[in-house]
Amino acid sequence: MTLFNQVIALAVLCAPVFAALPVVHAKDEAALLKSGDKTLAANKKLVYDFYRIVLRARRLDQAEHYMRVDYIQHNPNADTGIAGFKAYFEKLGGPLPIKDTLGDLVSIQAEGDMVTLSLVREYDEPGAAGKKYTSTWFDMFRIQDGKIAEHWDNATKPVPAAK
Repeated sequence: MTLFNQVIALAVLCAPVFAALPVVHAKDEAALLKSGDKTLAANKKLVYDFYRIVLRARRLDQAEHYMRVDYIQHNPNADTGIAGFKAYFEKLGGPLPIKDTLGDLVSIQAEGDMVTLSLVREYDEPGAAGKKYTSTWFDMFRIQDGKIAEHWDNATKPVPAAK
């Protein structure tokens, strides 16, 4: 076997080792809420509960408890303001059961007035019907006076359906 063939064989055998690993959720979400800084811990808890209760369980009647009325939205699919937020999520149906955990949470980062959630997101594998892969979704929030004031995520506008 030539050196070239040996290198090719080694590359083929090692390919799975270098492949992207699936994104996995945190085993202990409660630990992610902790911080030595009381304000950062409170901001993390605010965003975590908002995500569980208002977003996931679609309890839009509780939005004012977590969000400022003048909430700023940077997702291109929803209007800014709490009314725009509610209008977008009302289209998705609900309410749903409130779960104790998110289940797909990877991490929570908090610094200053910002909190970022990283979550597992599963997608269809292009060109491989029935196969899936994972990536990471990010939601970032700015907290002002104990409420969510602003939101960013990596959402894009949907592609219009073919006619």
